[in-house]
Amino acid sequence: MGFFMENVDREIGYDPIALAEATEKVVIRGNERKYVQLGRKLRFYGGSISATEVGCNLRCKFCFSDKPVWKPSRVGKFYSPQEVFDGLDRAARKHGTKIISASASEGTIGKTHLLELLELVDQSDHTYVLETNGMSLGDDKAYVRDLKKFKNLHVRVSIKGCDAEEFHLLTGARRSAYELPFQALQSLIEEGVSCNACLSVSFSDTKTIESAKGRLHQLWPGLLKSLEIERIKLFPKVKKRLAENKLRPIKVMPLQARRIS
Repeated sequence: MGFFMENVDREIGYDPIALAEATEKVVIRGNERKYVQLGRKLRFYGGSISATEVGCNLRCKFCFSDKPVWKPSRVGKFYSPQEVFDGLDRAARKHGTKIISASASEGTIGKTHLLELLELVDQSDHTYVLETNGMSLGDDKAYVRDLKKFKNLHVRVSIKGCDAEEFHLLTGARRSAYELPFQALQSLIEEGVSCNACLSVSFSDTKTIESAKGRLHQLWPGLLKSLEIERIKLFPKVKKRLAENKLRPIKVMPLQARRIS
């Protein structure tokens, strides 16, 4: 866990790793984690079922999520890994899909909870998509090695912005933390864990987008084949938050379209 802690005291912005630890004290209780709901049908991945987690280690100014990220102590209930799996499994069978996930917050918060949930998934015919911003996985290679044993797992790493300055502007986090999702992808690839990258480009110009793509190509050319390009949707609360922070997106999705993450 040493990568992120080097020289961070001289940086402006919060530490996502420290925020993850603080958030766990609110949303984790033993092997239980807080969720808002356990089985919502979505169109992503060709049709999937997703639970809504509570608690994140970033504060993205374009985030569509509300209380699950910004006020985790005021929303959700604690559920065991078995209860979460049962809810996802029941909804997946009802809607005829085998893809399950959790979203609206950070998927790696609560390591014990996640690993126990993935054990249950591996005993089923479902595939679990772990949606993450890559902060914790990039900081902790041992966490990635713990994921290696699960055969029914795919990890989707969402990169917030196309360079460190943009990342800091959009999240308020330390610029050095921008390296963490790339570290996460490198570790996942080295350990043979199924993964892909998602790149947030709503505030990026062509030059920075191509630069970020170049970094992904250097990690593994195959990442570009499965790369997701994410554009935000201007929901009312998102639009208000961006205005308060004097941020204006370049590229957005129309409100009638489905969001990507």
